[in-house]
Amino acid sequence: MEELIKAIELAIAHELEARKSYLALAQESDDPELKQLLREIAAEEAHHEATLRSRLRLYQEKHLLRDTISRYVSPEMCEEILKNPELLKLGGQRQKVTVLFADIRNFTAMSQQMAPEAVVVMLNAFFTEMVDLVFEHRGALDKFLGDALMAIFGVPVEDPEAAANAVACALAMHRRLADMRARGATPIQGMRVGINTGEAIVGNIGSHKRMDFTVIGDVVNVAARLQELAKELEADTLISEATRREMQGKFRLDPAPALTLRGRTEPTAIYRVLDS
Repeated sequence: MEELIKAIELAIAHELEARKSYLALAQESDDPELKQLLREIAAEEAHHEATLRSRLRLYQEKHLLRDTISRYVSPEMCEEILKNPELLKLGGQRQKVTVLFADIRNFTAMSQQMAPEAVVVMLNAFFTEMVDLVFEHRGALDKFLGDALMAIFGVPVEDPEAAANAVACALAMHRRLADMRARGATPIQGMRVGINTGEAIVGNIGSHKRMDFTVIGDVVNVAARLQELAKELEADTLISEATRREMQGKFRLDPAPALTLRGRTEPTAIYRVLDS
């Protein structure tokens, strides 16, 4: 790609040289009419050159944006975002989202028995599979957190099925991990998932030089705490009441005892997600 861009830039540069030649010929001509014609041709060449450079720059910017966005969302969602770049403008807006946190069960104990290089290979293989599933379910990767990942559904493109997609993604993650274990592709024995739905501030947070598309708000904190609670309850996936309401009975659930999450005063209704 770089070599092709250089070739295009060289071809555009020839437009500049041609313009200089027309102006030089205009200087040499004694014919006023021909002199004017050459100057007009030179002006057209200048306009053409500027147009070509502008179009090439727009292509490069779009290509760079596509390359960056495709690391966090599916190709289909990437195209939707490219059609509406305002979705990624600096700043934020309030929007309903579903947040998913997933981490590896007993990671610390397991990693202590492995060489650092082997841990990296294991995590890369695990995250590759899990992120593919996030994309398949119209989610976006927010970030990696050590042995955990945070995914968001319903943003940057709104999706009325966001909660259901997040729960379907969690079930698919557990199945994919079981398949990886069966194939001997990973030593990871299990994972814990927490999912919550609610309003959050969504957008590019940071500066014009460095920014991250993310979500901020209590909905994120509750999802993270549900994932932590899944360890204590030995549950594969826990979801909140808000997520249950959004799913409209699409999955089998088992109510868990309502608990007061860290940082809250009122008990929170919690549900285990059962594999169908």
